[in-house]
Amino acid sequence: MSAAGSPRGGRGAWGPKRWAGAALFAGALAFTGCAGVREALAPAPEGVPSGREGWLRYTVGEFRFEAPQAWTRSGGPHRLRLDRSDGTARLEVSTPETAFASEAACLVDAEKVMRRGESMERVRSHPTRFAGLRAMSLEGDQKGWHVWAWAACDGGVQYQVFLTARSPAPAEVVETYRALTGGARAGGEA
Repeated sequence: MSAAGSPRGGRGAWGPKRWAGAALFAGALAFTGCAGVREALAPAPEGVPSGREGWLRYTVGEFRFEAPQAWTRSGGPHRLRLDRSDGTARLEVSTPETAFASEAACLVDAEKVMRRGESMERVRSHPTRFAGLRAMSLEGDQKGWHVWAWAACDGGVQYQVFLTARSPAPAEVVETYRALTGGARAGGEA
């Protein structure tokens, strides 16, 4: 039986059909190459108390953000994935090991990354500021899921952030979106 046809569906409780469009876009955002081998050997970043009950502060590279403490953590030093226990939401934050030559090159790539999600429904993508950085953003829907994504550039370092939730998004997911757009930061001191 294939991974897609396995009882676990290759994605735990969500199963293959529930992840269809959102997983394709998330996969398109994921980084590949040599980092994948090291990722398997190194643990995902751990959260520390954020000062808000039930929330932790995580750091991926120099990107800092808050997320619900109850979400299950996986990944490696350059990629953190957090899954809501009921399978209705997922947050991924990643950064490559190698930086781009310049912020301009990073932003060109960020635009290409966001184009990968253009096959979704009701897509909106545009330049923005995210975590205090110049970025590209994307928002759209795919088969009952809502997706928010950003590719932000700190000089030549790119941070990719992907949040998806079953529509309508639970209140905790909306609060996670607000925490990302209002409180995430990269570089320097918080």
